[in-house]
Amino acid sequence: MRIAICEDNREHLEILEEMVNRWAKTNNEQVVIGRYQSAEQFLFCMKDEPHYDLAFLDIQMAKINGLQLARMIREEDRLIFLVFTTALKQYAPKGYEVSAFRYLLKPLQEEEVFQALTNAGSMIEDRKREAVIITQGDDSRRIFKDDIYYIEVENHHIILHLKEETIRFKAKLKEFETQFREPWFCKCHRSYIVNLKYTGKISREGVEMEGKEVLPISKSRWEALNHCYMEYYMA
Repeated sequence: MRIAICEDNREHLEILEEMVNRWAKTNNEQVVIGRYQSAEQFLFCMKDEPHYDLAFLDIQMAKINGLQLARMIREEDRLIFLVFTTALKQYAPKGYEVSAFRYLLKPLQEEEVFQALTNAGSMIEDRKREAVIITQGDDSRRIFKDDIYYIEVENHHIILHLKEETIRFKAKLKEFETQFREPWFCKCHRSYIVNLKYTGKISREGVEMEGKEVLPISKSRWEALNHCYMEYYMA
């Protein structure tokens, strides 16, 4: 699990990091932790870092506070689990505005942190289990849908574009695409289906993907893609 901790108090950051590491050791889980001491630092690094599964956000930070940061994160990532940490109870209702997963009061209790991590971890695993099976020659392979940036069709082959590899296999798009539901996946062109999790700006000129690659949009798909885009990010 990839976990971000954004906390401007160094002591509190280290305490939470120790709790996360103890949870990982207790549950035999592998975690990668990103440490940030300001919202600005988090936002700067977010452009280049892979997506986090969960983020602990301190609400009371200088300049950009945790709630403001959460709104900015939600503009880019609607799937990340957001856990707010603060000493003030009155901020709790605000968490619903950004679909917060948990709201933990300071001083943090290890049992509550463990419970949040366990529940989020279970839900993340459930999400990742949604996969497709592809066949390449005599070999079969499971690919998690959440890892697919976009799907391309070329002649009689399907090409799955993932972050670090492309997978090519023989299949009919009409049969394969039924496994990818809107609004999470949407066809932007007769040759492309995009995972909206990894899209940035869309315009009539094309769909900008996370890696800055631009895919074409056909005139006949523009309205449907816009609908999917709005439904995905407003859900």
